Amino acid sequence: MREGKNPLSRIELKSFEGEFLYELINSYELSPKLSEQILISAKTSLLRTKELREGQVVAVVVGIDEKSGKPVERMKKKKVVLTLNNGLEDMSNLQQFGRGGLRQIIIQRITDEAIEQEGVLSQEDLSYYLNRSLTTIRKYLNEYFKKTGKILPLKGYVLDQGSLPTHKGIIISLYEQGISPADIVLKTSHSQDAVDRYIKHYNQIKKLIMKGLSETEIKDIVRRSMKVVREYIKLYYDLHPEIKQ
Repeated sequence: MREGKNPLSRIELKSFEGEFLYELINSYELSPKLSEQILISAKTSLLRTKELREGQVVAVVVGIDEKSGKPVERMKKKKVVLTLNNGLEDMSNLQQFGRGGLRQIIIQRITDEAIEQEGVLSQEDLSYYLNRSLTTIRKYLNEYFKKTGKILPLKGYVLDQGSLPTHKGIIISLYEQGISPADIVLKTSHSQDAVDRYIKHYNQIKKLIMKGLSETEIKDIVRRSMKVVREYIKLYYDLHPEIKQ
């Protein structure tokens, strides 16, 4: 392929994902669109490994089932994997939503990743892993609340309130209305990864509910915290009021 037809930028080519795309486009003569779809499928289906991907870190955070009122040093901890840089998808998000939008997506993503792995981030965690001051982090969170009207599920909120905000509910509600994941991304400013993950987990738990499994059985199968499982179960019955729980 001649240099002028190369659809990848210099920055993109310097990532593992960019190298993979380059090989698909140049060695196998696939279109850029098809190559990107293959990359997405590989990331979600084939690369299920405990090894960290480029842009990920391991964080030790407070467990989601802890209660407030205890010193942090006495709280149960969880090791979670956080995706600080999601490669080409974040580059696309930057172009589509700007720096502020990308920052919101990253904060949403790593907060949700911690929750899905039975941990919960604090403002101090965000400050450390995003390399921003606590004052700046609080400013970001205030901006997020003003824009969305929702509070992110950080440690203080989850441990004090015992419940999670409903951004998952908005995404799943749109999905149940037949709106495509791509359009949900545009409507909610969530990343494609987050939308796909919520839909995948919801469909998995929905099938188990329809089979008549209990909360505990569903938790053991999907390997999520009981708090997260109950949230998806509540979503299912809220969206299908004709079905008795």
